[in-house]
Amino acid sequence: MRMFILKLHLYLGLASAVLLTILGLTGSVIAFEGDIEHWLHSDLWYVKAAPTKLPQADLIQAAERRFAPARVRAVQLYRQPNLVELMQMSDGSMVYINPYDGSILGRTKGATSSQKAIGYIHQIHLRLTPDPRSTPTVAAAGKIVVSFTGLALCLLVPTGLALWWRTRRTSIQWKGSWFRTCFDAHHVIGLYAALFLFIAAFTGILIGFDFGEKTIFAVTHSSRPAPRQKLVSTPAEGATPIRADAAMEIARHSIPDATVAAMLVPLEPSAIYTVLMRVPEETSEAVHSSVSIDQYSGKVLEVRNFMTDSMGYRVIRFNRSLHTGDVWGTPSRIVASLSSLLLVVMAATGLVIWWKKLAV
Repeated sequence: MRMFILKLHLYLGLASAVLLTILGLTGSVIAFEGDIEHWLHSDLWYVKAAPTKLPQADLIQAAERRFAPARVRAVQLYRQPNLVELMQMSDGSMVYINPYDGSILGRTKGATSSQKAIGYIHQIHLRLTPDPRSTPTVAAAGKIVVSFTGLALCLLVPTGLALWWRTRRTSIQWKGSWFRTCFDAHHVIGLYAALFLFIAAFTGILIGFDFGEKTIFAVTHSSRPAPRQKLVSTPAEGATPIRADAAMEIARHSIPDATVAAMLVPLEPSAIYTVLMRVPEETSEAVHSSVSIDQYSGKVLEVRNFMTDSMGYRVIRFNRSLHTGDVWGTPSRIVASLSSLLLVVMAATGLVIWWKKLAV
C-alpha cells in the first residue's frame, strides 16, 4: 500500500509540478491584487482619515465641476477609512477624491499598467492565458487544466501526509547535504502547509468545475437568486430628483446592518439609484446586496439582501472568499499568499528529490 501511495504521489507531482508552480506564483500575487494597486499608487489612493466625511452630493458636485461636462456615473466607497472615494465618470475616466475635504487627488482613464499586469496574472491563474478574449479556445482548455491540477493537489496532500508518517520529520537539517535539506524541507513544509493547500485546492475545484456549484445547490436544496428586473423611475411633472445622500440614507434604512459600498447615479430621467450594500457576512470587496430607488419619489423599488439569498448561493460566495483569502481580511490573505509560495517550494523540492533518486 505504501508503494502504491508513493507511486501515486510521485506521478501526480511530476505531472503537475510546472502547473502547480504557475498557480502558486500567480496565487501569491492575486491574494493582494486589490492592495497592490494601492501600494504602487499611494499618492492616488491614501488619505488622512477624519471624524466625518463631506456630504456625498458635495463630493459628486466637486468632481463634476472640475471635469465638466463629464458626469459622475458611479461612486465606490471602501471599508478602509484611509482610502479615497473612486468616482467613475461618464467619459470613462476615474476620479480619486478625498471624502473628508473634497480635494481631488488625480484622474485616470483606462487601466493603469499595474492593473493590466495584475489582470493578466489573474487570468493566467484561472485559465493559463493572459487574455481569454483573444484566445477563447486556449482559455477554455486552460480552465479545465487548472481544475484538474487542483484535483491533483487534493490527492497530493493526503498521500504526502501518509508518506510523511513514516519519517515524521518536523524540522529541517540545514547543515546536511543540499539533498538532505530539500528532502527535509519537502516533508516539513508539506506537513505545516497541508491544511492550507488542501483548502485552496478543494475550494478551487468547486470554483473551476461546473459540477461544483451544481453540487452545492443540490446539497443545500436551493437555487441561484432570481435575475434582476429592469426597473425605472417614474418622472412626475415638476419633480426634482432626490440628492445622493438621501438615496444612501434610504438604502441604509432598507438594510440596517449594512454599509454603503457603491452607488450607481442616475443620469437619465428614467434611470434609478442603485445603492450597493455590504452586509457584515460578506467577506470580499464584491457585494451582492443592493437597494433600487426611484430617483424622484425616493420609493424603494427592490431590495436584494445577501442574507436572504439561498443557502447554496451564500456557500458559493463563502467558498470563493475562502479560496482567495478574503474571508478574514489581511491575515487570511497573508496565509493564502504564503501558502501559494510554499506550493512553489514543494514543487521544486519534490523535483529535486525525484531527480536525485533517478540519478542514483
